Amino acid sequence: MRLDWNPTNYQFAWDVVGQYRVWLFEGVVLTLKIATVSMLFAMVLGLLIALLRMSPIWPVRTLASLYISVFRAIPPLVFILWMYYGVTLVTGLNIEAFWSGVICLTLQYAAWLAEIYRAGLQAIDKGQREAALSTGLSRTRAFAKVIWPQAWRIIIPPMANNFVGIIKDSSLIGVIGLNELMRQSQIAVSLTFRPFELYTAAMVIYIVLTLAIARMASVLEQRAARSLNVQVRRMPGSGRPPWIRNAA
Repeated sequence: MRLDWNPTNYQFAWDVVGQYRVWLFEGVVLTLKIATVSMLFAMVLGLLIALLRMSPIWPVRTLASLYISVFRAIPPLVFILWMYYGVTLVTGLNIEAFWSGVICLTLQYAAWLAEIYRAGLQAIDKGQREAALSTGLSRTRAFAKVIWPQAWRIIIPPMANNFVGIIKDSSLIGVIGLNELMRQSQIAVSLTFRPFELYTAAMVIYIVLTLAIARMASVLEQRAARSLNVQVRRMPGSGRPPWIRNAA
């Protein structure tokens, strides 16, 4: 029995992708803008939540844990619709579609990043922090100079995965009228009735963006490792601090 690879005799028209390349490009730019702004805010908020989650004060730690549990449980699409339509209706605030999407992605991905930060920071031996403090460094400087550079190497790969997730979830913001990549593709499909070609083009673009981010994360990880190795080489003799020796 011979299987026909094109049983419907569909006539491909890939030139439609070229005709709407400007639309797709504009959608890519907006997608990257949404993802980048959301990721930057989520990185800052996630670090704050992670530090609160590690607080010795029980109520603070509990509130941070509750934040993480609640925002990781909400489906992104529901949250975006609730923020743009529900919150606007109740509060009377006129939140633009762009910022509604950014706020939703920021709040949700901050919860995921908080756990990534916490895992990375707790992976560093406590003795290194104590050794740094014993040399006269303040807690802030010990964190910035000793703990964070090592934790950063651990955090980079899962953080890159979250950036990929933000890019993919940005496609949901089209439901509130923002013309990101997926929304631009849908409009083009409605005008040309060429869903296979245009959605294939959108899919390929998402794949390219994902591969590019993975490559960038790999480069950052290698640079972070080289930076720590440079610190090791700069410390002469056996009297170098233990956190530098352990970072090698």
